[in-house]
This record gives sequence, structure tokens and C-alpha cells, in this order.
Amino acid sequence: MADKICVAGHKGMLGSALVRRLTADGITPWLPTRTDFSIVLDAEVAFTGMDTVFFAAGVGGGIAKNQRIPADLALQTLRLLTGGMEGARRAGIKRFVWFACACVYPREGGALWSGPLEPTSQAFAAAQLAGIELTHAMNQQYGTGYLVLVCPTCYGPGDDFSDEGHVVAGLIRAFHGAKVSGASMVTLWGTGRAIRQVMYVDDLARVALAVVHAPRNGCLVNVSVGTSVSVEALALCVKDIVGYTGSIAWRGMDDGAPRKELAVGVWLTSLIPLAEGLRRTYDWFLAHKVAER
Repeated sequence: MADKICVAGHKGMLGSALVRRLTADGITPWLPTRTDFSIVLDAEVAFTGMDTVFFAAGVGGGIAKNQRIPADLALQTLRLLTGGMEGARRAGIKRFVWFACACVYPREGGALWSGPLEPTSQAFAAAQLAGIELTHAMNQQYGTGYLVLVCPTCYGPGDDFSDEGHVVAGLIRAFHGAKVSGASMVTLWGTGRAIRQVMYVDDLARVALAVVHAPRNGCLVNVSVGTSVSVEALALCVKDIVGYTGSIAWRGMDDGAPRKELAVGVWLTSLIPLAEGLRRTYDWFLAHKVAER
């Protein structure tokens, strides 16, 4: 009998990608609505009868959002993970997959807990680290197979294109706005020197479905794209795809961690190329976000 699969947070960027991937594989997932996953009873009711839960109901944002509401992000993360995992346990769920960010690793690299976190995302990262420890404890005490996928910066259809979103969406919004207004220059956050791994969200969904049943050691798996790019190079690529012909200036503000590069745990060999992923994301932005105005 096929697994009964639930996607929590199916309206978000990652949740939507998971639904697309499952549907393409001929699977119709259960999509709970009007559920507050931070409440254990609500989560338990939503997950009852399922075999696997992909928990994409998290929160997050870029540097600006992490600096503006660090307590809110940490509290929401803790509430969602504790409510979601305990609800899943009470519902008898054996496979529960959630998604953490690369900021859980020390600012200067190394193993978890081996050094200071990046200050601009410290509270959010610490909340996710607590979630990782809870995942390990659940598996140890209850014999569950709960899993954390630590991911690079994701982008794609459904991204947050506000001024507090992640880097790719922010670049698309900035260059598109400048193109439409006829501005001769775009001023971007930071210095452009920071190094990032970026991953098209549908590739992450494909990884999640591939590893949920795979043998593994421990509860944590890194997801890597295998290559990195400077924010400046990423900006130039987005600039070209948007068709903006003006110049770029950098604010020189905090870049966050100088490098965010995950060691390979799972590395797809047929990733959607960066330029193609950016093109798809910009097309989605044009079809949805611009139409909403």
C-alpha cells in the first residue's frame, strides 16, 4: 500500500514545490488547511492517518527581517517545531521531515555547536538548533525516523519578494523595480563579496522525496548544490535575466556570514541550472506578483 503523505505548509514556496513533485509522481498528498501547527492537538488531528509528514510550515527571512524581529522568528520556529513534532508523535507518524537553514552552522564553518553563530541570524539559528536536538531526542526515545534537511538558500516560484526576503527574490524585486521606473542605478544590500549556495526549490523537493526512505546515520542530512557563487555574480546574472541595463552600487552593509557552504551530504547531479531557475522564478514573479499590483 502506498504511503499516505501530508504536506504541512503547502501554500508556501517549499510546500508548493513538494506538492508539485508528489503530483508529478502520481501521489495526491493530504493538505491540511486552517491548522495551527504550533498547537499540539491541532497538529495531531491534521496528521492522524498519515504515514509521512513533510513539514514546510516554517518561518524565515533575510538579514533585514532577522535584525528587525529576531525574537518573533525564534519563538515561531520553536512553537512550530515543538507543536508539529509532538503532534506527529501522538498521531503515530514514523517519518517526519523538516527543513533547517545553513545558518545553524558556525559563522566561520565547522561542525554544529563548534563555534559562534552568525550574529545577524543568531536567534533564528539557535531555535533551529533546538529543533535539531529535539529531532534526535524523539528518535532516541520513541524510535521514530524524524529527519532534518539542512538546506542552502532556496529560491523559486512562491518566494518572498518583499524587502525582507532572501537574496534571490530581493535581487529580482530590485532590478525589476529599477527597470520599470527607468532608474539608472540599483543600490543593493551589502558588498557583493559574500559567498552563497543557492538552490532552486523544486530540486530541494526532489531531494526530500528521495531521502525520506533512504538509509542514513543520524537525523541530519546536508543538502548541497556542490557549487557556490558570490552575491555580486548572482546579482549580475539576475540583472541580465531581468533585462536591466543600468549600473549597480553596493550599500556596504552587513553581508551576514562571509560564506555559507554546506558540506555534501546529498548532492543532486541533475540540478536545474542557475540561469534557468532564475528565469523560471522571474517568469513566476511577472505572472503573479506584478499582476497583484
